[in-house]
Amino acid sequence: ALAYAKEYGYDIVEVNASDWRNEEKMKAVVGESSHYASLEGSSKKMILVDEVDGVAGREDAGGLSALRKIINETRVPIVMVANNPWDQRLAPIREQSLMIEFKRLNKTTIIKRLKEICEKEKISVSETVLSKLAERSEGDLRSAIMDLQAVAAGKPVVTEKDLEVLGVRNRVREIFEALRYIFYAKSVRSARAALEGLDLDPETIYTWILDNAPTQITEPDELAEAMNILAKADMVLVRINKLQMWRLMKYAIPLMTGGVSVVRKTPPKGFQKFTFPPKIRLMQQFKTEREFRQNISLKIASKLHLSAYKANKDVLPYVGFIIAREDKSRHSLSQYFEFTNEEIEYLKRAYGEVKEGREAVEEKKEKPVQQKKKKTSKK
Repeated sequence: ALAYAKEYGYDIVEVNASDWRNEEKMKAVVGESSHYASLEGSSKKMILVDEVDGVAGREDAGGLSALRKIINETRVPIVMVANNPWDQRLAPIREQSLMIEFKRLNKTTIIKRLKEICEKEKISVSETVLSKLAERSEGDLRSAIMDLQAVAAGKPVVTEKDLEVLGVRNRVREIFEALRYIFYAKSVRSARAALEGLDLDPETIYTWILDNAPTQITEPDELAEAMNILAKADMVLVRINKLQMWRLMKYAIPLMTGGVSVVRKTPPKGFQKFTFPPKIRLMQQFKTEREFRQNISLKIASKLHLSAYKANKDVLPYVGFIIAREDKSRHSLSQYFEFTNEEIEYLKRAYGEVKEGREAVEEKKEKPVQQKKKKTSKK
């Protein structure tokens, strides 16, 4: 709707239906806009009613009724957006409207668009990586672009290994999409609703919001106020974890979401990317390494009839050094413990670095130290 309005010269009035639920408010906001011309002097005006399916329950029946009357009497086009247009309560509105369904794109179309973005941003990405990103998006171009943004942040080249940070896609609202809802929300209620269905713990969500606030809130006064609110949210989260007072979560969530969205009054100039927090990236890397180490220890423990603790502490370092060496022992040892290729690569990487470091130290010890000759000045 926004693209159409811009292309054809409409002045758009945007309203979130979930924030105007009763008949009186709906008439005051949407009803007035549907009868009068734009203040900017344009004769063409369009009303965008977002989240129309967010009007729910008996107390909101007046809002839906008012919206139906406004549609009948309006002099300007009204565009309504719904996540679930087949909600039974929206049946009367569906009969008055032309439904336009946004279908999922095919893989080829998504790859083509991702290529264009990579060429424009001067990022080198292989065809295999683009294909995997397209598959993961399940026909959602926005999800594919967000994934590309996550793996390509600050990198001139993107490899298949970089895709590991994405984890397994769950078709709930993703964190990038949730951030967009939070920072661009026009009410506390809308910002808080962005977390619905997001499969992340509050501390992780807080880290995402904290790291992206400086790029999304560019005015110094607004940013200072947002950081102050986030500091208060952090204090509540610390108290929750320390005292196990989970009832305080009802204060932490509105502070970190609605508090940030309310203070952001000035939009940033141009498009501002959301960035992947370095802290979370590092935690994911350590988590992967811990999982490798744990699986290897369990295999060693099973073969040698030890506890996983003793296998990890007493045996794994020696096995790691042998695997890291370029000789026949690696193959026989790997077969005996039934290590996978990924586990072998992990051991080579982890213990190969230690081996190289030790060899460098030994080489330094063997190398004779040459004493500098003292210069004598002739008088």
